[in-house]
Amino acid sequence: MKYDFFKLQFTEKETNPGKTAVAGSDTDMSWSRLQKISERLKVIFRETGVPEGHPVMIYGHKEAFYAAALLACIHSGVTYIPADVIYPEERLRRIQAQTGSQVIICCRETSLAEHFSISISSTLEVTRHRTPCFEKAVYAPGGERLQYIMFTSGSTGEPKGVQITRNNVLTFLKWALHDFPFNGLDVFMNQVPFTFDVSLCDILLAFSHGATLVLNAADVVKEQDKFMERLARYQCTVWTSTPSFVFLFMRHASFNPDYLKSLRTFFFMGEDLPNRTCKNLRKVFPDCTILNAYGPTEATIVTTLVEITDAILDKYPSLPIGYPMPDSRLFLLKEDETQDSGELVISGPHVSPGYFKNEAQTARKFFNNQGLQAFKTGDLSYFADGMFFYLGRNDDQVKMHGFRIELHEISSTLCRNPLVEEAVTVPLKRGHEVKKIISFVILKNNTNAQECKEKLQEFLKDTLPYYMVPGDIIPVGAFLYNNSHKIDKNRMIEDYLITHGL
Repeated sequence: MKYDFFKLQFTEKETNPGKTAVAGSDTDMSWSRLQKISERLKVIFRETGVPEGHPVMIYGHKEAFYAAALLACIHSGVTYIPADVIYPEERLRRIQAQTGSQVIICCRETSLAEHFSISISSTLEVTRHRTPCFEKAVYAPGGERLQYIMFTSGSTGEPKGVQITRNNVLTFLKWALHDFPFNGLDVFMNQVPFTFDVSLCDILLAFSHGATLVLNAADVVKEQDKFMERLARYQCTVWTSTPSFVFLFMRHASFNPDYLKSLRTFFFMGEDLPNRTCKNLRKVFPDCTILNAYGPTEATIVTTLVEITDAILDKYPSLPIGYPMPDSRLFLLKEDETQDSGELVISGPHVSPGYFKNEAQTARKFFNNQGLQAFKTGDLSYFADGMFFYLGRNDDQVKMHGFRIELHEISSTLCRNPLVEEAVTVPLKRGHEVKKIISFVILKNNTNAQECKEKLQEFLKDTLPYYMVPGDIIPVGAFLYNNSHKIDKNRMIEDYLITHGL
């Protein structure tokens, strides 16, 4: 049994209907049960009068019902807003106020429900708190069916909604089903919150292939022994995460093919993939495929893909982010055409129509390019050997004492030193002025921190221009991470300032 997102129907219904479709944090759900919930929710949407283009909020974490509710929204042509328990209720109420959402699907009990006109429980009970008013909250940017609105952090303090249409999703899926090496026998490990589109990649691929999706709650992930045991028990074949996330498990005793016998693919996205991380993975899992993908939320999950082979590892100290998807056009905006690098622009039918009710920000970041919607990523890149390479964010390029400094280059240089496992470099600013460059490093083995700092300073003086050598190098046991398992540079800066009384 599987789901056809193009035809919006379940297919091959007689094939393994009892097979596990979703292993949630609370319970397992078969394919036949997944179908029944999807069809029942479709009826509920019709009976409650939810119009096409009205956003329905889904609230929960990693319950099996969450994945079913998400599929039901797609199946029913209903726009959805993913919401997670990791966010404070106040933030979610602001999102509700922005969108005018009248309906919430509750995968667990929450006081949020009473703020919506209609709430739907995980037992499919419908509660009418008041008469819904849908008329003023129906959205179809450019006349296209809106599939979901994913809210990210906004620079103004207000959540910023990225609008993704059904056509955006299908454009991604057409490519993924053709070029991504997965099938119905796969078991996808899913741990990123549903409020980040990395998690949607697993859902679309697992349901399209008739595979199994294993959802892992944050509390289980934090207890590494339980997480490893869960992956082994469900015989996960595909590990999808940011590179930072896999790094957390590199030294775990069970992180090896003898324990994780079924694992065959590491699928990375959401962050720069260090060469050293891949080499370490290759040593531990020599028979596994390593895939590197890249793409902002505004371009529907990912836009480039490459398999990281031994030849690529040996040839490129900084790994490529890959080859562009078909029907897309990627190019570089350069200040000077003599430059090799520039800001990466993505254009194609998978690019978002813009930010929700934010015309000013949409105008700054999106534009029409030869008839295709285009998005300025804010990422610096260069093109070589038919592939794109990531150089860091625009805001990773800072200016200090009149010199332009690429923070990503400092981190990459540190990672080439045999003492260093991982590195991240940040600027300390006063207002808009950069006062100091700080590098945080995770050292290999239990080497003396002070001696390493001195050696690394000397190493950088020999390999970088003097103005790029950090003012301080801080050995740490681990980096701090945000909810999407990306390195939380802001918290690391805050901790540094507190520790040093600044």
